[in-house]
Amino acid sequence: MENRPLNPQVYEINTRVWLNTLSAALERRLTLGAVPQDIWEHYKELGMDAVWLMGVWLPSAAGVQIARNHPDLLRAYGQALPDFVPDDVIGSPYSVAGYELNPALGGPDDLARVRENLRRAGLKLILDFVPNHTAQDHPWVREFPRYYVWDDADSMFGHADSFEADTAAGKKVRIAFGRDPYFAPWTDTAQMCAICSETREAVSRDLVRIVDWCDGLRCDMAMLTLNSVFGRTWKAWIDRRGVVLPPTEYWAEVMTAVKASHPEFVFMAEAYWGTEPELLNLGFDYVYDKEGYDQLRCLDMSALKRDLLAEGDRKTHKIRFLENHDEDRMASAFRGGSFFSAAVIHATLPGLRLFHHGQLEGRVIKLPVQLGREPEEPLDEEIESFYDRLLRETAAPLFKDADGRVLDVEPSFEGDASYASLIAVAYLNESEAAVAAVNHSDRTASCYARFPAGFWDGWEDIVFHDVMSEEKTVYARKREALEKEGLYIKLGSFGYHLLRAARKEGRP
Repeated sequence: MENRPLNPQVYEINTRVWLNTLSAALERRLTLGAVPQDIWEHYKELGMDAVWLMGVWLPSAAGVQIARNHPDLLRAYGQALPDFVPDDVIGSPYSVAGYELNPALGGPDDLARVRENLRRAGLKLILDFVPNHTAQDHPWVREFPRYYVWDDADSMFGHADSFEADTAAGKKVRIAFGRDPYFAPWTDTAQMCAICSETREAVSRDLVRIVDWCDGLRCDMAMLTLNSVFGRTWKAWIDRRGVVLPPTEYWAEVMTAVKASHPEFVFMAEAYWGTEPELLNLGFDYVYDKEGYDQLRCLDMSALKRDLLAEGDRKTHKIRFLENHDEDRMASAFRGGSFFSAAVIHATLPGLRLFHHGQLEGRVIKLPVQLGREPEEPLDEEIESFYDRLLRETAAPLFKDADGRVLDVEPSFEGDASYASLIAVAYLNESEAAVAAVNHSDRTASCYARFPAGFWDGWEDIVFHDVMSEEKTVYARKREALEKEGLYIKLGSFGYHLLRAARKEGRP
């Protein structure tokens, strides 16, 4: 994203569901290019820099049929949408039959229209890319089975791990289902051979087309294509067929042409298992921070702060999230006061801050991605009002463009261990400063937050305004005291401050 902030904010939309809901509300069938401009303007007003339209590509007819008959998925549909009918099941957006717009979302020109409308609102467009697998009815399966993990029809693959495919050469082969090695296979997909040169060349050609339609790609399960991961996952097949691991990595090859022709283009990696640094080294701009999400969810603040302080320059390349289409709804996972304390931490950490469709309104029902209709839920007015205030504050250039620093925190008195649950993040530019302080625990906690040497150079009296408090509390501090002792913080259960100060006294 050209001229992107240091700490951008991205809004993920479950596109097929969202457009269906919006069409029903406006009582006319919308295409993506016809979405009213004021909707995009609203996301900009909330401080978003880009919109991730999740699930726009050509759906798989075979995948829809599989999704409508999968026992585990049927149970999940019933839990999320008790009155679902077969037509509500529209297939997984990650079982892609081709990189062209789903006709249900518009015609060939709608991607260009929606991108232009987003640009008019000051927003960038992020789309999906699925490197590990395709749909079973993707044209490559028939025309180029060698792009996949395949074998002869009487191969070692069991029927539970693969499907039979007819090729253009009139031969039957078995192709493995796509998979994550720690879970059951995705039975609506075909596993690509990430170490095969022909596969990489074909993927590179697809990427060169896609990048002209958007400003960035969120790459699904990006670590599965690493030589080390693919080699472990498919070792038996590699050994059987005598395939040799290449000297170069998948991402180093497929991103080369894009980076050369579109240096501002953004690659975001869904990544786990400690592979994040390797993916950053291979050219990704951002990688998931799943560990940070898990630490916040289980209130493990010591581990969170330890990892944040160790990130160094990687901190602005992490994708921070509290909810996405894979995780539980935030309002369900973070109950009570922990919702609000986690939200303040997330919205003020350095890095790319990802927000999900429904998160800002407090939706609690996690919708399987195979469904095209969402249940009716009452909006949580408290959460909606809270997020409206929080995001309008963090949309300020101070939080977007300044270098956010996670502060060291120390006990406020000898023997007090409560400080461990407190986190403080500070931002500073030429005219103003901010400190977000949060107690992400169910007990009162206190600490001294220590600023880096020279942080307050050029300041004298510092007047903090707590912009998220109902009382608009003001705290006056001397620079010498902040430099010598730090900032004293005491917060009740799941309490938070969002303090802002200008070089001249008064609210910034």
